Amino acid sequence: MNRLAIFVEGYTEVKFVMKLVEEIAGQNRVLIEHRKIRGGGKDSGARRTMAVIEAARPHADQRHFILIMDCGGDQQVKTRIIEEHENLTKKGYARIVGLRDVRPTFSYAEIPRLERGLRQYIKTSLIPVDFVLAIMEIEAWFLAETTHYTRIDPAITVAAIKSVLGFDPENDDLQQRPNPAEDLHHCYAIAGKSYRKGRAEDTVNALDFAEIYCKLIDKIHNLRIFTTIISDFLAQ
Repeated sequence: MNRLAIFVEGYTEVKFVMKLVEEIAGQNRVLIEHRKIRGGGKDSGARRTMAVIEAARPHADQRHFILIMDCGGDQQVKTRIIEEHENLTKKGYARIVGLRDVRPTFSYAEIPRLERGLRQYIKTSLIPVDFVLAIMEIEAWFLAETTHYTRIDPAITVAAIKSVLGFDPENDDLQQRPNPAEDLHHCYAIAGKSYRKGRAEDTVNALDFAEIYCKLIDKIHNLRIFTTIISDFLAQ
């Protein structure tokens, strides 16, 4: 069985990646398992724990296995990859992907420094590791999927967002927005609703993944990179 591991910041990214994988896989059956790592590390007094949150259910015709690892914070994504790199290599995984936000630790101008730092101390003798940045955070991808707004509430339209908030989610480069999660919250507030990190399941369920896969990847380079890695893996 082909194996891929994806390390993410937290719950929002887990839900998004799980849905994205399911949509890309289509008729290609794929096993998906979600685990959570907490504690451990040389600077932590807490015991390191790993829990299986959603276990994969094997079937005879499944050829691909994707492990999604919730690392408990952007700063932990690289740390957890380093901790698990050798073990996943020995278990026959083909590749590891680390998906993390840029903010709040780094500014837009600091992205090159962040990218250089992510590559440090990654052992090239083990399986390949790719890091993908959601600039400035994954909510920029949600903002750009403009068809989902009216599924949250009919009052949340692109025209209303432009009028009330002064930016255009259809045509602006949303990766330049300094706080996309706050923007998303303000968009939902047009209809008296809210968005909060860690409680993003309603948003993820409202997204049109065909729109993301067929159109948004032409506007957001790192989203294209991420979906291509998954698509190429599932095509093996």
